[in-house]
Amino acid sequence: MDSAWLDHLYRLVLQQMREGIILSDAEGKIVFINDAAEQIRNIRRENILGNSMVNCHKESSREKVLRALDYLKTHEGSSISRMVTDVMNDKIYENVYAPIFEPGVGLQGIAVISRDVTEQRKSEESKANYQRAQQIAHDTLREQYHNLVLTSMEMLCNLLETRDDYTDGHSKRVCEIAVKLYEQKYGVNELLLDVQWAAKLHDIGKICIPDSIVQKPGKLTSEEYEAIKQHSRLAGEIIRPLDPGSRIWPIIRHHHERYDGKGYPDGLQGIQIPDGSRVIAIADAYDAMRSSRPYRKTMNYEQCIQEIRSNAGKQFDPEWVEIFLDLANTGSIE
Repeated sequence: MDSAWLDHLYRLVLQQMREGIILSDAEGKIVFINDAAEQIRNIRRENILGNSMVNCHKESSREKVLRALDYLKTHEGSSISRMVTDVMNDKIYENVYAPIFEPGVGLQGIAVISRDVTEQRKSEESKANYQRAQQIAHDTLREQYHNLVLTSMEMLCNLLETRDDYTDGHSKRVCEIAVKLYEQKYGVNELLLDVQWAAKLHDIGKICIPDSIVQKPGKLTSEEYEAIKQHSRLAGEIIRPLDPGSRIWPIIRHHHERYDGKGYPDGLQGIQIPDGSRVIAIADAYDAMRSSRPYRKTMNYEQCIQEIRSNAGKQFDPEWVEIFLDLANTGSIE
């Protein structure tokens, strides 16, 4: 059978698919885009064909995309799935990157398969919110205004962080990473909301710690360090009366426990530590290392990854570390 005829047939089949299909050659140059990809990703093939797959992404995303593609080039049979939020077009779509290998020859190219999951994702989030709402529907007035109060607490956390250039936005970034980790393992469910709230509020206890300690530019004394360690316990006590189902405050209280039992405030170890706390511990440590402090410079990406990896089984839950490293290695975590 003539190879040109086969090529025409393959292109015709790909053109009929509902999923968006983008193909590149082994060097990363885009060689094919079907109609669905144009529609889902709001692009025009004449502007994309012949360009590098990496350069077709925003400059801020190129490093992550490059890491993902480098990973695929050396992992035959693997694939990477990433959720992408297109704020401008109010769309959420899933991209699956997969390498194309020819036996005995090697890498021939990369396929990117896109699905518009906007309605599915909104439905899942709506269902998760509905399930949570059902649980508190018959509770007291305080319980019915639970989210409103927590939102107020979140605003307070944000206000506290803006006082310090070095921690401004920390809780938001920790939340984003923690949600990615939890969703990677469990998907979207009502428990994801608990992790989300706990991550947003994990440092609320610092409101009870003197500014002279929280914002101290130099190394803390042993007494000051003992004082700062109280913030997770204090945060749990602040949130506990506002958490009727006792689902959020334990996550907050124990986010500085260590997997080996050497953490605080209660010295819990292993699976004694709430699952959400183990997730936030990694996200919190990673963002702290990636952020500048008066007493040290920002650690680079490779240093942070090595620090997380080397503390698996000690400071961090090794299972969650593997999930974190998978997301980092494929570009989902910067």
